[in-house]
Amino acid sequence: MRIGGAVAAILALAAGQAAAAAAELNEKLLSMPAGSWLKLEVKGTAKARMYSGACFGGGRLWYFGGAHRGYKGNDVELFDPRTLEWTQATEAEWPDADSEDWKSLISGGGTTRHLSPTGRPFTEHTYQQVCWEPERQRFFVVLVSSGTWEFDPATSQWIRLTDRFKDPAGDPRGSWAQNQVVYEPSLKAPVLIVGSGDAGRFQFDHEARAWKRLGPTPEKLKWAEPYMTYVPELGCHVASTSKNGWFQFQVARGTLTPVEAPDALRACQSLAYDGANKVVIALARQQVEKYAQTVRPWALDVATKRWTELEPPPPWPRGQCTGNWAKLWYDPDHKVHLFVNDVRRDRKELFDGGVTETWAYRYARPGPAAGRE
Repeated sequence: MRIGGAVAAILALAAGQAAAAAAELNEKLLSMPAGSWLKLEVKGTAKARMYSGACFGGGRLWYFGGAHRGYKGNDVELFDPRTLEWTQATEAEWPDADSEDWKSLISGGGTTRHLSPTGRPFTEHTYQQVCWEPERQRFFVVLVSSGTWEFDPATSQWIRLTDRFKDPAGDPRGSWAQNQVVYEPSLKAPVLIVGSGDAGRFQFDHEARAWKRLGPTPEKLKWAEPYMTYVPELGCHVASTSKNGWFQFQVARGTLTPVEAPDALRACQSLAYDGANKVVIALARQQVEKYAQTVRPWALDVATKRWTELEPPPPWPRGQCTGNWAKLWYDPDHKVHLFVNDVRRDRKELFDGGVTETWAYRYARPGPAAGRE
């Protein structure tokens, strides 16, 4: 009786914790119908960070980057889907006007040679150079200029892991668009895939605070601007490239298996795995005006490897750079995809960088028999 009572108490506690967690979720996201887009009414706003991607982890969307014709500040922004709020986790800094670091921000990707006055990195292009480390509960960030970092969302602190200013040879890199950073579950470590220069696959060792080479980069990932999402059922990442199509990528072994994909998804840059429904959602970019494009979602069934073009009712996200640079990420709590839409970028050397919107997409409402409604 006492054992049964203890078990009942544990089950009751677990049920209470689950109910409390569910109560914190956002009803607007939970109630989204299958196959629909929703433009979110958010508190705050994300800066237009051109040539820079987002990342989801720990229940929040992480956003950093910019330079060139985008935002120049080095602040980190976090989006909480429970509250639909963007918050500025760190204050914005930028180099002194007319300094060489400032010139590098306004003319290109941000090849700064110094840290900010508070010891943080200045902004630069990030494409898909960040991943979430579940064991460490931090974002892992690879920057071309200053080195390898972590960002702790609990404390809003940057932690510098390598100093690329002092030891560039010990910190492998390619050009901005040719660096891909993923968390590899089989290694329980971040891996950097370099597709230009000294190409290769490199695993980060936290104890040594150093990179170690795993092996070469597959030829079809070199100069191919890959974007990837991990699929547990396949035990590998699914990768889209700019010119060589789609692949299943075994990161630890360095092997590629081609995946057939429609022409509409050529050079797709926004894709994320929906673990509740066992599909990869990928956004096909479609030009609608000279300076405006939209996105059309497709679903890859990971069991059959078949693609389905989806037909959500309008309105759809639309803007100058909609669908570029890893802006689609899956929120497993709400079972929706979150999407940062770059509506317009500034063509002047201003700090605001342009206009963004925050959207959500639901593929299906999972249940006892998950599928589309």
